[in-house]
Amino acid sequence: MKLNKLAAIISAGISCAYLTQCTSVHQMATFGTKTIDNEAALQDTKPPTNGVYTYPVTRIHQDSTDYFLSGEYGRSADHVRSEGEFGDSSAYPRPDDGVSRYFGEKIVDKFRWLENVDDMNKDYTQETDEDRDRNLIGSLLENDVKDGLFDNRTRKDLQTVKPKQSSEVNDWVNAQNEVTNQYFDANPIYEQVKNNINALMSYRYSYRKENKDGVGSLELYRHEDGYIRLELTDTDGNKRTLFNERELSEDGNTVLPWPDIYVSDKGSYVAYVTAPGNNDTDTRGRTDLHVIDIKTGEAAIEPIQNADNNSIIWLDDKSFLYIQGSQIKRHEVGSKKWVDPIEVTWGEIDGAGPTDMWYSDDETRRYLVIEAYKKAPTSFIKDTKTNKVYRIHSEKFFNDFFYHAPDYTHAPLASLVHFDDKTLDVYFISGEKNIKGDIFKMNLNNPKKREIVVAIPDEYDETLEAIYHPEAGGHFLIKYLKDGAHKLILTDTTGKIVKDLTPDIPGNADDLTSYVAEDDNKDGDKKAKDKEVADEDDQTPDESYVSFRFNAIIKPRTVYKYSPSKGEFIDVRRRDLIPFDENLYESKQILYTSKDGTKVPMNINYKKGIKLDGKNPTVLYGYGGFGATENLAFHKSKAAWLEHGGVWATAFIRGGSEYGHTWHKDGRLLNKMNVFDDFAAAADYLAQSGYADSNHLAISGASNGGLLVGASMVLHPEKFRVAIPAAGVLDMLRYNDNFHTQYWAGEYGLPYDSVAQYKLLKSYSPYHNVKAGVCYPSTLVMTSKRDDRVTPSHSYKFVAALQDKQVCANPTFLYAAEQFGHWANTYQEQKNDYSLFTSFALNEMNIKHVPDLTHRHDADFYKTDKWREEEAKEHAKQIKKLQQRIDKLNETKDK
Repeated sequence: MKLNKLAAIISAGISCAYLTQCTSVHQMATFGTKTIDNEAALQDTKPPTNGVYTYPVTRIHQDSTDYFLSGEYGRSADHVRSEGEFGDSSAYPRPDDGVSRYFGEKIVDKFRWLENVDDMNKDYTQETDEDRDRNLIGSLLENDVKDGLFDNRTRKDLQTVKPKQSSEVNDWVNAQNEVTNQYFDANPIYEQVKNNINALMSYRYSYRKENKDGVGSLELYRHEDGYIRLELTDTDGNKRTLFNERELSEDGNTVLPWPDIYVSDKGSYVAYVTAPGNNDTDTRGRTDLHVIDIKTGEAAIEPIQNADNNSIIWLDDKSFLYIQGSQIKRHEVGSKKWVDPIEVTWGEIDGAGPTDMWYSDDETRRYLVIEAYKKAPTSFIKDTKTNKVYRIHSEKFFNDFFYHAPDYTHAPLASLVHFDDKTLDVYFISGEKNIKGDIFKMNLNNPKKREIVVAIPDEYDETLEAIYHPEAGGHFLIKYLKDGAHKLILTDTTGKIVKDLTPDIPGNADDLTSYVAEDDNKDGDKKAKDKEVADEDDQTPDESYVSFRFNAIIKPRTVYKYSPSKGEFIDVRRRDLIPFDENLYESKQILYTSKDGTKVPMNINYKKGIKLDGKNPTVLYGYGGFGATENLAFHKSKAAWLEHGGVWATAFIRGGSEYGHTWHKDGRLLNKMNVFDDFAAAADYLAQSGYADSNHLAISGASNGGLLVGASMVLHPEKFRVAIPAAGVLDMLRYNDNFHTQYWAGEYGLPYDSVAQYKLLKSYSPYHNVKAGVCYPSTLVMTSKRDDRVTPSHSYKFVAALQDKQVCANPTFLYAAEQFGHWANTYQEQKNDYSLFTSFALNEMNIKHVPDLTHRHDADFYKTDKWREEEAKEHAKQIKKLQQRIDKLNETKDK
């Protein structure tokens, strides 16, 4: 599915209207009694065509009002220190002449009118006409009726009713989408690529199975059609669907964003969390916690809004703990209390935001372990008997390193490794002595005494995660970071290396778990509550082991189980049975040299037997910002690219945290140009090594990675054949006027901070560096009309500038999705995105034929012999149970 077809008359009508406006020799902007010369209107434009494609005509005169600060996105919280007459933030909407002024320099912004985006959702506030007339705050929602059991007449969040906006921008976007649709209709490989990707992604995936005595088995799984279902198989073997994700809303856009279920102690109820959209801030972007009666399938509570999905703990068969914002609350099924009691307050955990929780012992439930985020991951332990909360991180370390540090400062604060609720010993990872992270030990009876038990070896870049395993004298399974890839090392309790358990491929590991058969792991460690564990039946009850999940760009998620006592892996099996044959591909991790001599890691994946002749269709991917470590996880879009004969390269450029805090600092603020230099050097390496010349290289990135792509293609257009920036930050001189972008200022800097910062932002801002007479790569700019993290106007303006200035036949298209926010919301939308991405890049590299990949192996092909034997035994056991029931029924009938 591409975008819905629009009537051709829309495009024609818009073009006519815009042509009238574009022919004006001089435009005047008025605001009240004040008249402003609109310099943006004096800029010349050429017909919107590159000789091959005709785009919707884009007007260039500026409106009289700066809608960016008065439209749906609201006024930015960090809009301070502006210069000139526009510095008074109390007067919005404000007059605008289409010109920005910085340190005596004027920047004419002739496409600024595209910032006047339409409302993302027409029923955003559900206000009545009376509400609009009164500009009422907090009115009862229209159409909400008290049903007798629950007073669900909830009030709107505190917001004023927004003025109606014109549909001019939306009409322009729709016309752009129509041109994009026409391109894909004519794309000779689009349909086959779409069918191939559909075959790759249309398989059954089980997220969780849980058995309850007297109730049956619950399974949460994604059906072949892409929608998640919760299915109950009762004790008689009858199956019943408790919910189908497709039916959670009329439009099918309400999803389980992090699929998981939480079953009450006796199996009477099951809880799960949904999100009706992927927006950050609008009401369609909130999460809702649901509880349904397993017996009836009906709702047992009114949905709890803005509940966190990461952890729900059932205390018995009727009450549970959940995270909401910065608090942990308790809810009881059937309670008519309007406000749930708070179990852990914001103040008890130093103002940190809880992210996960569990009891060290599910039977005694005395110690509640809380993982939280306070500029970095940290941990707390609450003694529910005394109500005392223990802080695990060093307050001095936090104050010295984090308190005045900018957002996204990267260092381990206090990541829990192990808590023994009998001795009260706590093991955790902290950077208080070495910023790369050591494993410490402390005791709750004397929290100030902290000692290093495992110091990070010099060869590794960071300690990411660890667990304690008590078998055979005790071991730690530690996950380290090395050149962007994960290393898994088993040590004794002194840190002496016992064995390197890392699979022989660069990748990512998660869900480190210790399983001790004799005591069922009641040792205070985080339980194996893996949010994607299908069931616990694959655990071997008579053996103890450590386990981890591992995946790579060419390796679907696989579970490894290792027995320290035997000194060997006792089981290795695919967790994800996606029909992708990992044995056909290779992956390697290399270091290349950037412009200033810095060594930068890069991961390269390709089909075995590749010819290094420079003709391989290649995607270079990156992010480079906010201290985010690039990951090597398996991803369906990358798998699809590889299956179509491509090479996928991921560059671990500066701005991330692959080498810790310094790597991030070297790619932010006045050091930002290092990011783009690193990316350009990665492209040079791929060309020099024979993977792809400039005619076979595409660049891709999203969000901050969209900025990376946009900047790279305008700074080095000759290096790339295709550019696909998604949800990108593309106007670096106006980004800070968007809603809630104050978090970005510490990363990018503001154009009015200093002359140096302004000049740097201007030098790489994609929108401001599109020049006439330059041949830019074929470009597909992807965004969403409802993206309220990076407003889609960034993409709109960039497309308008490229279409205005492009000198060669390489096309520029806009794909603006209707429903999702900063990323694809539903599984179907993901399929669509991957199909557009793959077919566009390949077609623009002059690849006009792709193989038919719709005939694939079934799931059984990817299972091990041991797995098949276990399934056969389980099947025989179920048949035996069924026969026993039949025999019992026959006996009853005979009597």
